[in-house]
Amino acid sequence: MKELNTSLHTASITVIVRPMPDKQQGVALMMVLFVFALVTILASGMISRQSLFIQKASNTLIQSQAYEYAIGAEQVARQMLFVDWEEDKKEKSFTDDLEEVWGAGAAGFPIDYGVIEAQIDDLQGKLNLNSLVNTDSSKDPAVIERFKNLLLVLEIEGLTVEKLIDWIDDNDETEGVDGAEEGDYLVKEKPYRTGNQAFVSTSELMLIDGMTEEIFKKLLPHVSALPVGVKAVNVNTCSKEIIRSLPKGKILTDAEGQSIIDHRKENIFEEYNDFKALPEFSGLELKGEFSVNTEFFKVSSKVTLADRVSRLVSILYRDSDNGNLTLMERNQGQKYLITKDLVLQQ
Repeated sequence: MKELNTSLHTASITVIVRPMPDKQQGVALMMVLFVFALVTILASGMISRQSLFIQKASNTLIQSQAYEYAIGAEQVARQMLFVDWEEDKKEKSFTDDLEEVWGAGAAGFPIDYGVIEAQIDDLQGKLNLNSLVNTDSSKDPAVIERFKNLLLVLEIEGLTVEKLIDWIDDNDETEGVDGAEEGDYLVKEKPYRTGNQAFVSTSELMLIDGMTEEIFKKLLPHVSALPVGVKAVNVNTCSKEIIRSLPKGKILTDAEGQSIIDHRKENIFEEYNDFKALPEFSGLELKGEFSVNTEFFKVSSKVTLADRVSRLVSILYRDSDNGNLTLMERNQGQKYLITKDLVLQQ
C-alpha cells in the first residue's frame, strides 16, 4: 500500500506599510485641527448662549420680584390710608395733613440684596389741570385765576393758561391770543395734534406749546391730572406757592405764604373757615373749592434689588364715606419718585 505523505506548508504573508508622504500627513493634521477648532467654536457658542439665557432669566426673575415688592409697598400704603380714615372716623374729624404718618416722610424697608423705598403724596394738595374746563366744556374762572397766579409765583414765562385750556377743550378755536390749537402744533418740525380731552398724565405737559424742561420741573410739584370736576384744594397739604396763588386779585408775598405754612405745622385746619380767617387773607376774597381732607393719593415705590431698580406709581382713590380704596392707575415709567426724607424701618 502506497503511502501518501502530505506536507503542510504554512505560507506567511508580509504586509509592507509604506510611510505616508509628508504632504498627506500635513493634510490629515489640518483636518484634525479644523475639526477640533470647529468643535471648540460650537462649544463656546453654546456656552455663551447658555450664559446669556441664564442672565436673561435672572434679570426677568429679579424684575418680577422687584415689581412684586413694589405691589407689596402699594398694599402697605393702602392699609395706612385706611387706618388713617378709621382714626379720623373715630375722632369724628376728617382731616389730612403732612404731619400724619402717611405724609411725614418716605419709608425704607431693607430686604435681601436691596431696599424698598416708598412715599405717599396728596394729589389734592396740588392744582388739578383738568379742573380748568368743566364737564359741560365751560371754563372755570376761579381755577383759571389760580393757575395764572401760580405761573406768576413760579416766575414762568412762555407758558400760558390759555394753552392748557386749548389742550383740554374739545374745540379747535384758540382760547384768546395766548392760546394754541392744532394749527400751531401741526406746523412744528415734528407735527402732532392737541389732546382735545382731559390730561391723562402730567407728562403730557411736555407737549404743550412753549413748554421747556425747566418750566416742566418748576410746575410739576404743584399740579396733578385728576378726573374732571375734582377742584377742591386741601389747604392742609398744598404748597406755599399754591397758598400764595389762592386769593382773588392778589398774590401773597413769600413771607405771608411762609407764615401760613408755619402756622399750619402747629395748628392744622379743622375747617376751611379756619384757613380763611387767617390774617394774611384779611380783606381778600378766596374763590373756588377748598377742603381739609383728601380723596386722591399717589403711592410712589422704588425697589433696588441686586443693583437693579424697579419703579411703580399707583394712583389711589379713597372714598370719604367708607374709607374704601380704589386703584385708578399704575405707571412704571417715572423717575425721581422719592422726594421726602427717607426713614429706614426695622
